[in-house]
Amino acid sequence: MKKVLTTIALSLSALMATSAMAAPDHRYDDHRYNHAPSHQDKRWDNNNRYDHNRYDNKKLNPSRDWRAGQNFPRFYDSSRYKVSDREARRLPNANRYQQWYKINGDYVLVNERTDRIVRIIN
Repeated sequence: MKKVLTTIALSLSALMATSAMAAPDHRYDDHRYNHAPSHQDKRWDNNNRYDHNRYDNKKLNPSRDWRAGQNFPRFYDSSRYKVSDREARRLPNANRYQQWYKINGDYVLVNERTDRIVRIIN
């Protein structure tokens, strides 16, 4: 019994030592994020400022990035973006299974069955 317990204790300590050696070293991660702009890095302008508007993927401009016939991203399929007062906004009638959405100031008409963009109005 003593041999079995000793074997189990030694194998557990060896397993813990191996996983500790395989763990990544986080001491030197700073250089990845605090780097000087290189000549190949196009996100920096001539005055060494980061161009957030050009490379920020969170900002979308549907009239520029989306086209009729493309799939409508399911992220925007919520009541927050749906247009309920179509007449007040002077939008054309939506046919059966179609819904207007307002995204970043643009109106997007989407077919609810196929999730395809039908029309975009700026």
